[in-house]
Parts: sequence; structure tokens; C-alpha cells
Amino acid sequence: MSEPTILSQIAKIRNFEKGHRASQVINTGFRFGILAALADSLEGLTVPELALKLMLYEPFLRVWCQTAYHFEILDCDQQGRFKLQDYLDEVLGLTLPFPHPGQSTESHLGRPQPNEGDDPLSRYIRTGHAGYSPNIPEMSLERCRATKSIFTIFQAMIFPLQKDLENRLAEGCDYLDIGCGSGQLVMDFAKRFKKSTFTGVDPDPYGIEQAEQGIIELGLDNRVAVANMGGEEMDFTDKFDLAGMVLTLHEILPDVRLAALCKTFQALKKGGCLLILDYPYPGRLEDFRNPRFEYGIVEQYFEAMGGIVHIPREEQDHLLFEAGFTSIESITVAEGGMMDFLTARK
Repeated sequence: MSEPTILSQIAKIRNFEKGHRASQVINTGFRFGILAALADSLEGLTVPELALKLMLYEPFLRVWCQTAYHFEILDCDQQGRFKLQDYLDEVLGLTLPFPHPGQSTESHLGRPQPNEGDDPLSRYIRTGHAGYSPNIPEMSLERCRATKSIFTIFQAMIFPLQKDLENRLAEGCDYLDIGCGSGQLVMDFAKRFKKSTFTGVDPDPYGIEQAEQGIIELGLDNRVAVANMGGEEMDFTDKFDLAGMVLTLHEILPDVRLAALCKTFQALKKGGCLLILDYPYPGRLEDFRNPRFEYGIVEQYFEAMGGIVHIPREEQDHLLFEAGFTSIESITVAEGGMMDFLTARK
């Protein structure tokens, strides 16, 4: 057996994670009768047909089918009909006369029990009402952990390709971080770029509380400030040289996304620059099996219950132009190009 390397160990853990998440998709398919309904249809079903058959929320079923397609659980024909891949009905036990563990006792007939469970996921799949609020301590802690190493991505993957950005921060500028969470990135920036000042905003009160504590503990309160507000609530005008949305744009709910971008445009000085680091998301079904989009696809599946909607690049650019931004440029970063770093100017 070959000696492990850091890359081989990363790949191993990512495979564990991918299998775990695929299993969660399969279990949801069992629980709500989705897999059974597809197994019962020889020609496959479109998402609207599946929603009507099961009386479930169509937008979620679309995300579920696309994610199952990504994991190669489903295939799809040119008419948009999804069906199980060959032999999976047997492998998953859908042809057996008794239900799979965790499967509704009626789901092998194509329909889940009408009153099965009242948990957030069940309510969302049945009604479309968001199953949780993103602004709770548990979600705040999860976001904090997920974004703790973002500065490393800037240091190792973005600054080497964007020397002008690094120089601008080093020379001194005013930086606005929309969706700053617990403030980890602005604090890391402030420790590295001592001539710049930083402002962070976030609608999560728990994240802002953590950020305020960290700023004081590190003695950065003369150059770093945070405020509890969403991007659409900002009222800055011509104040900042740079504004960043780091794993934030997809988190802004669709009904206020354009407003947040417009407020960001207003906050920047003329010639200022918006920086967006985010997961790319496919706009065509055939791209749902492209490894480049893996993070975006999986994140969308697990974030859908909170009302979060990821958007493909074309729609993102349209929103930026509508908000007033020009000169949109993008590079791919991270392993396999699984993140996009985009700049847009005022």
C-alpha cells in the first residue's frame, strides 16, 4: 500500500463526504415515496408529473431530481423525464414486497403517508414553507466553521493571480464585507493589511456577537467594525474602495438579492470594485455531472429548505449589470475550479 499524502487524504475524506450526502438524498427519496414513484414509471416522470403524483412541493422535487442526477442515481431523457438508472430499483430494494428501512409503509405504492412526521424537512417538502431560520445559533456556528479557512484561499489561490488586489489592500483602503458572519475574514485581513480599515455586515445576530468579541480580543476595534444588518438594509454612500461577498451571494434570498447588490453599488466609491467568491452553479442539466459544479449542487440541495436559491453565472451577471456594475471578470480557483472569483466595477 502506498504511503498517504495530504492530497490522498483530502480525496479520501471527500469521498466519504460524497457518499454520506448521496445516502441522505437516497433516504429522502425513500421517505417521501419519490424513488418508489419513479420505479413504478417505466417511461420516467417529469418534475411536474412527480409533484402532482406525490402532492409534494415542485421546486424541491426539481432540486432533489437534479441532485440525484448529479449522483448518478437518476437519468433524464430529452423530454425532461427522470427515471432510476438500470438495476437501482433492485439494488435499493424497491422491487421487494416490503418497505426499505426508513421508507414510509405506503411509499412503495408511490405515495408517502399524508401525516408522516411534522419535522422541518417534512413541512418544507409538503408545503414549500422554509423549514428553518438561518439566523439561529446552530446555523451561525456551522457557517463559522465552514468559512474559517477562507483567508487561506485568498492567500494561496487568489492573491497570486490578483496582485493588484493584494497591493490595494496593502497600501490602504476601505473594505466592506457583506455577509461577514463571525468576522473571521475581516479580522484575518486586518491582521495582514495594517493600513486598511474593514466594515462587516450580516443579518445573523449571533455571528455579529462573535465578531464583536473577536475584534475586541484582538485589539482591532480601531480598524474593524461590524453591524447587524442584511445587504439590502445598508445605507452607505460612496464610502468603500472594495466590497466583498464571500460565499454570500447565493445565501441572499431571491426577493432581496437585487436590492442588496444595488445597495453595494451605492456603498462603493466611483471606480470601486465588488469581489465575489462563490460556488458556480449549472444552468443546464447536462452540467449537473460536471465535477466543477459539485459543491454548488450539493449546497443547493441542503440549503433549499431555508429558501436559498443558487443561480447560474448568466443570471448572476444579469443581476450585476442591473445593479449598475460593469467590467465583470471571473477566474476559477480551488481544486478543479470548484469556486469562482469574480470582480465587477462601479
